[in-house]
Amino acid sequence: MLLVSSTLIIAQDLRSAHQFESSYYLQNSIFNKPHVKQASSTSLKKNTEARLNKTVLGFLPWWEYNLGTHKNLNYDLLTHIAIFSFEADADGNLKDPLNWPWIDLINTVVNKNVKLMITITNFNPDDIHKLMADIGARKKLLENIRTRLMTYGLSGVIIDFENIRDSDKEFAVRNFLDELRKNLNSATFSYEIAFATPAVSYGKWVFPNILEYADYLFIMGYDFYGRWSSTTGPSAPLTGGFFNLTKSLNEDYSNVPSNKLILGVPYYGNYWKTKSKEAYVNVTPFDSMRATNNWVKPALHYKEIFSSYSQKEKLVDAVSKTPWVRWQDTTWNQIWYDDSVSLELKYDLVINKKLKGVGIWALGYDDGRTELWNLIERKFTTVNENPSNISVDFILYQNYPNPFNPSTVISWQLAVSSFVNLRIYDLLGREVVTLVNEFRQHGNYNTLFSIDNSILPSGLYFYRLTAGNLSQTKKMILIK
Repeated sequence: MLLVSSTLIIAQDLRSAHQFESSYYLQNSIFNKPHVKQASSTSLKKNTEARLNKTVLGFLPWWEYNLGTHKNLNYDLLTHIAIFSFEADADGNLKDPLNWPWIDLINTVVNKNVKLMITITNFNPDDIHKLMADIGARKKLLENIRTRLMTYGLSGVIIDFENIRDSDKEFAVRNFLDELRKNLNSATFSYEIAFATPAVSYGKWVFPNILEYADYLFIMGYDFYGRWSSTTGPSAPLTGGFFNLTKSLNEDYSNVPSNKLILGVPYYGNYWKTKSKEAYVNVTPFDSMRATNNWVKPALHYKEIFSSYSQKEKLVDAVSKTPWVRWQDTTWNQIWYDDSVSLELKYDLVINKKLKGVGIWALGYDDGRTELWNLIERKFTTVNENPSNISVDFILYQNYPNPFNPSTVISWQLAVSSFVNLRIYDLLGREVVTLVNEFRQHGNYNTLFSIDNSILPSGLYFYRLTAGNLSQTKKMILIK
């Protein structure tokens, strides 16, 4: 059992799944070249309207976008997508993800009412300390974050700073988030702010302090075992051992409001070559200088496990409530991962603990398969059997195209004749133009908004339709 404890401590000091995979895919040039696959839709086709009753947030890494797997996402079963990642350096500069801006994704999520977030990453403790302590570096980073959000009409930011010094965890993180919130929010618009946290509260983490200025925490509920491990084991154990997800929620996050927590789950597995077939067999932690290693890199995506290893002997570990497969060739092989059965147990924990929702590392890792989408639908949707019976006096549609330049069309439907007002506002709530301000008969309308000969800057704008005592507002994005 002591080996389990030391494994986790080592994992915190080395690279997480976020950090390792960022480095791995950056170094492998095949993933740096655009290659968009033919999309095969996994959308649900139903006569009912399903509405998510929990937050479902997925990280979309640049390497998955580059492969085109974002075209196969079921956007109806996502509330948030976090673009991974915008890399911050010690001076506050931001490096955009490959091929940014992702205009097709921006356009899709707006029309699907999915919130698009940016993920800000840094994994160097010295860099992070400077970003929090140096006024100039911090100011530059905050302004860069604000510019990205405003320019592309995004909904918020997830701060993924890992390997933070213990001396910075208690107050420096909180003060940084305080400055971030002051920099982002205005009287007319508020961005979502989230912070990625480890499953186990090592060092001097004070999670309630973070929530003074962050809207919620994204718990990275994985990396319990990995390339650093001294034994094989599950990336995200539900139960068992000294550390597991249930214990993390019961103890490490016991003083955090449950509705402020998103539990992240892995869509990947770990592969070891071992000397025996037994679970939790001893292995040597991965060393890049070694000619051979027990851990086989990189971590396997969910889709790859099923396509390449589904015929191997499958077992379910009663200790952790997770599956694994094993087989023998020149040596024994073990792959530990999560499937729809083990994820359902974790989702039950989310429901029973009344958490805000679930998170996915990472979108695209299940590309071409539907069972994990079906699980989300089954666990986290409420169905309205008669969506067409909802009574409305008018309908305001999403503008098209969106993003736009130089013009876009705003469509709306008036159920009863009424005095109508349609106005455009900027991010600070200032009126840009009035498009309609008169009595209209019931019917369908298409109103053109053009910026020809205008000095309007790129960014997020709002359009508001008022008819009688009712009004509705939607977002649109101008990109020059």
